Amino acid sequence: MGEPGLKETRELVEGVVRKLGLDPAKVLRSEGEDHVTFAVKRGSANVVISTGVAEGHRFLRVAAPILAPPDDAEKKSKLFERLLELNAIGLSNAAFALLEGKVIAVSERPAIGLGADEVEQMIRHLAAVADTFDDKLVAEFGGVRGSGA
Repeated sequence: MGEPGLKETRELVEGVVRKLGLDPAKVLRSEGEDHVTFAVKRGSANVVISTGVAEGHRFLRVAAPILAPPDDAEKKSKLFERLLELNAIGLSNAAFALLEGKVIAVSERPAIGLGADEVEQMIRHLAAVADTFDDKLVAEFGGVRGSGA
């Protein structure tokens, strides 16, 4: 069996979104010839689920904004140090990263061999990481929670 295309990966994600009690058409955020993106709310986390192509291979990426870092350079430095420590101790298939100057949590993997159970686990786990750490990190270092809620 070869690498799944957009249609197969999209159908897999839509099935999981339905299992989570949501209508895929209502949470669809963008689609194109070779990508599709959904956005779902889980707890205080806004979770973005997308599939696309990188270096010729399809992938599934689940990401959630955590916070906009504080302006204070010392607090920002301490925040980044803490994020690296959290990444090092293991977030189980997730990591913190910077995207356009904002802290996000992200989980990504190739679509080959991807099953519905794994898609669901990625969404639920990433949402739990975001929902757990957004408030904790803002309380400890300042900044603005990424979900805006």
